[in-house]
Amino acid sequence: MFKRLLTKKNITLMIFILLTILFFYFILPISIPIVSALILALVLEPAVRKLEFKIGSRKWSVTALYSGILLILLVLLYLILTKVVEALFDFAKTLPTKADTLIDAWSSVEVNLNQLLPSSVTASLNDEVQKFLLSMRDSIADYFSVQNITNFVSMLPELIISGLVFLVALFLFMLEVPRMKQLIRKHTYEKTYYRGLLIWKKVSTSVFGMLRAAVILSFITWVFTFIGLLFIVPENALVLSLIICIVDLLPIIGATGITIPWTLYELITGDNVTAIKLALLSVFLLVQRKVLEPKIMGNGVGLSPLATLISMYIGLKLMGFVGFFIGPIILLVIVTFIESGAIKTDFKI
Repeated sequence: MFKRLLTKKNITLMIFILLTILFFYFILPISIPIVSALILALVLEPAVRKLEFKIGSRKWSVTALYSGILLILLVLLYLILTKVVEALFDFAKTLPTKADTLIDAWSSVEVNLNQLLPSSVTASLNDEVQKFLLSMRDSIADYFSVQNITNFVSMLPELIISGLVFLVALFLFMLEVPRMKQLIRKHTYEKTYYRGLLIWKKVSTSVFGMLRAAVILSFITWVFTFIGLLFIVPENALVLSLIICIVDLLPIIGATGITIPWTLYELITGDNVTAIKLALLSVFLLVQRKVLEPKIMGNGVGLSPLATLISMYIGLKLMGFVGFFIGPIILLVIVTFIESGAIKTDFKI
């Protein structure tokens, strides 16, 4: 019985599983820049091939596409290091004062609530709100303390090295994708190779489609938000619209995750005009998202909204914030394996 199990196929499978476990446990945590560069290079491969067909040279097509990506990254880095960071630090400095203003404003709201609700209910509600506002003020002050800023600065050399490794690896992977495909094909059976190719095309098309749709939707949101903020806070319209655009990339939260709390703050502190403007902007952003999202996103992702939500929640619980994005991708890979026949599901209970 034991000898029957020790076939060449089973031994190869066990070695592959063991190496995969060791890779995910030991190698992956310290190879995130390289793995990220490989994934991005594979996702960009269709664009490289199209450009290569027009130019006639893979080297120059990779160089042109890589230069465009590098230019975009440099512009974003400049904006983040100058405008966005400066605005965040200014906001962090004034946030304790804003929290104190919010506490004072809540006291006046409490007076009105006492006329509508029993005193025991309003007292309990007031205690919870006061605790929340005080804890928010203290946590923000601690987060931007000198020690935390010093720790972040000490991490900068490692972050710079990781960024350089990512950029160099991305360029080399983009050049070497055809050779990598030839190497994989040489060391796999034809049936396995084409099944893996089918799975990769399905996953890459869905993931790239999802990312492309998210970027387009966030860019449209940024345009509308920037125009709207020009009539609300023209001096900080660019920075705030960029921050809202970045937050809009996060699943479920969206742009209204900032504009709605901002509206409530202005309403509680008594700035009703600004609150009305922000409320109108929030409604407009929500409506345009609901109208444009089905048309841009389409059905190319391959997952239903319920399955996407469940995979996001499970990924968040198991892997933290990163799992929010990895969860749907893992589920998509599993679904693709089932659809391709790599995983057999023809059983009944």
